[in-house]
Amino acid sequence: MEVGPWRVDGKGGLQRVEGGWEEYTTMVYIDQPAGTGFSYAPSNKYLHELPEASRHMLQFMKNFYDVFPEYRQMDTYLGGESYAGQYIPYFANAILDSDLNIPLRGAAIGNGWMDGMTQYPAYLDYAVKHGIVEENSEDYKRGKEATDQCMDKLKGYTDVYPVHDSFCEGLLGAVIEGKTQMMDGKLKCLNMYDVRLYDTSPECGMNWPPDLPAIYTYLRRKDVVRAIHATNAATQWDECRSKIHINFSTRHSNSSITVIPRVLERIPVMLFAGDQDFICNYMGIESMIQSMTWNGDTGLGTVQTQSWTVGGAPAGTWVSSRNLTYVKIFNASHMAGYDVPHVSHDMILRFMGVNFTALTDGSVRIPSAVGSDSKPLPALLDEEPAPTSPAKTPEQDKARWEAYYNAGSAALVLVLIALVIGGFLWWRSRRNRLTGLPGSTDNDFTEEHIPLTQNGDSHDRQDDGYSQRKGKQRQRDFTPKEEIFRVDDSDEEDNSHSPRL
Repeated sequence: MEVGPWRVDGKGGLQRVEGGWEEYTTMVYIDQPAGTGFSYAPSNKYLHELPEASRHMLQFMKNFYDVFPEYRQMDTYLGGESYAGQYIPYFANAILDSDLNIPLRGAAIGNGWMDGMTQYPAYLDYAVKHGIVEENSEDYKRGKEATDQCMDKLKGYTDVYPVHDSFCEGLLGAVIEGKTQMMDGKLKCLNMYDVRLYDTSPECGMNWPPDLPAIYTYLRRKDVVRAIHATNAATQWDECRSKIHINFSTRHSNSSITVIPRVLERIPVMLFAGDQDFICNYMGIESMIQSMTWNGDTGLGTVQTQSWTVGGAPAGTWVSSRNLTYVKIFNASHMAGYDVPHVSHDMILRFMGVNFTALTDGSVRIPSAVGSDSKPLPALLDEEPAPTSPAKTPEQDKARWEAYYNAGSAALVLVLIALVIGGFLWWRSRRNRLTGLPGSTDNDFTEEHIPLTQNGDSHDRQDDGYSQRKGKQRQRDFTPKEEIFRVDDSDEEDNSHSPRL
């Protein structure tokens, strides 16, 4: 849906799209923790804490390289969004501390949740700056009171730096509580993932993105399930499973803000944020960066933020300091790759340090610049682009990849899609009944943008009282001769092996 080569076509099938990250990388998408997506596990094997999930990830990586040794020496990057703001730092740190000798070269987190102390209060800050709430209004006063109470709650923790707090998770709803209104005969509210859009109340973004119903249709096709070898799962694919997040409480896990500085000591990290996202908004991420201490200093320091253009149009801003890169993406939501695929593709290629001079075809030829650092180089622009054929011959494909390897940038990108859309289950399930108001799209910029449509009809996904989700236990119906993807169980209450991924 977001950074791959396909989108659903609304007719039960797929259509090819440009801007996918697979163009110059090998993408591996991982359903984790076990029980999400097409993965499955008995309910007594669901994970509870971030260190547990890290150990499972290490076991997966070991098994993956055993099965596919050709990838063992390939430069590897971790990437994810939303709640992956917790997973990615933990997983990167575990990999770097392990003896697996994985060539981990960097990590990227998009609109991630990393630090409640700085990100919770950003709900009110963002609402005021973007005209959602008027300063000193009754809505503002209510939001300010709830924000102050939230901060007092967070300061009361002494034994752990919390990933989340149950009181604070109602803060987003408190900030925009007074904005519910009737529109076209329906009660509408702000889409918490894209403030330019509306949704029916109380979903407020849970019906988004509009592709979601078609994704259900496609991933529940029997021929698709067979083709991707997911037939061992006992139930159909679901976006969100309530039982996973109920078990994955992270009550004893420190938030990833405590881990990120250790990761930055050893590899580059990129934090990027679509500026139209509310739930993990860029203002909270910027506040977190400025308060974080890493590599001998606090905040970004005196480095200058640079403008970033793609295809001759403003794409965002870019700043780097002491192994940390922060990118703000204009006119992009919680899922930046969904909205502006070529922009996000340019971003990841730059972060990975791709040598653009070694690549002369494909989307790499789209002009872009960060400050004075431009690509393609003038020599490439002088050349006439070769016509693109629907398929390459094996010889052409081999030559292309040899050029890429010579660029020193071949990469295996592990995209953690544990709960990419549903990854913010705490906020989705515990939030107050949010309300919203019309947002406006910034028309000052003309960069690439996939049209966003309103979707007011709820997809029927009810389970266990948690709207929009199904939580069904997975079970295995056969035993292979060799256990390839078994993960050691770290559940304190059961020392037996956990199910295979």
